[in-house]
Amino acid sequence: MAKRTEWDYIVEVKLPVALKGIEPGKLHPSLLRDIPGGGKLFYLAADAWLAMVEAAKADGVELKPTSSGDLYRTYDSQKAGFLTRYQLEPIPGQSTKTFEGKTWYLKKGMAMLATPGKSQHNLGLAVDIANASDKKRINWLIANVEKFGWSWEVVPSEPWHIRYVCGDAAPQAVKDYVARNPRPGGPFGSVADQKAAAEAKTAAPTANVQAAATKRTVKQGSAGPLVKEAQTLLVKHGVVCKIDGDFGPKTAQLVKDFQTKNGITATGEVDQATWSILLA
Repeated sequence: MAKRTEWDYIVEVKLPVALKGIEPGKLHPSLLRDIPGGGKLFYLAADAWLAMVEAAKADGVELKPTSSGDLYRTYDSQKAGFLTRYQLEPIPGQSTKTFEGKTWYLKKGMAMLATPGKSQHNLGLAVDIANASDKKRINWLIANVEKFGWSWEVVPSEPWHIRYVCGDAAPQAVKDYVARNPRPGGPFGSVADQKAAAEAKTAAPTANVQAAATKRTVKQGSAGPLVKEAQTLLVKHGVVCKIDGDFGPKTAQLVKDFQTKNGITATGEVDQATWSILLA
């Protein structure tokens, strides 16, 4: 591995506007981009990662994540990983973390992991790189991570873990990549539309929650104006749904699909959490 002094590059993360006020691990799908091979990243980090992957490939270096789960992680997936590595029973000499008001001890033989909600993976800004300490790969990263807007977080023990640190100010190398590879629009509109929607959402997230609090839960068997409103909002979110004010099994399945797509529990009922997303 390269000497620490050669790759001891750590820069504080500048948070993109679209992520301010967002609960880590609970990003709306419109903020995420699929990464070839599996996994997702926040859309600006995705640009920076794909730009760096392309440049590395041109130099004969392969960059890929250690797994699809080592890009964006939901809060629940981070928690599941944390609970496999840490325990409440004291282990003398082992490092500790505080979570849910309790002290947790790192199990012997396990690598450290951030507590749920505290990892840059929960914001879609981090990537763990496979075989990062390979001499050719680490040397390429040393020479290029800054150029593409990345930096390490912990050195020298975690050469694989990098974070996108440039906020909304993409480096020129990333801008050049995007110019060569225009980002397609998706089910949530163009990238510009998605960013504008995300910024609007972060500007007044409380309004949606307050509005949702005034709505009662509707579910299979419900009928009337509130069901019709929920169906209308589903249609506005791109769901092909019959607006008839009747909450039948088809509407319930569409609601389940919508909930799954938006990272909330798929109950098939339009509850407060679902209303909040529908009203966004």
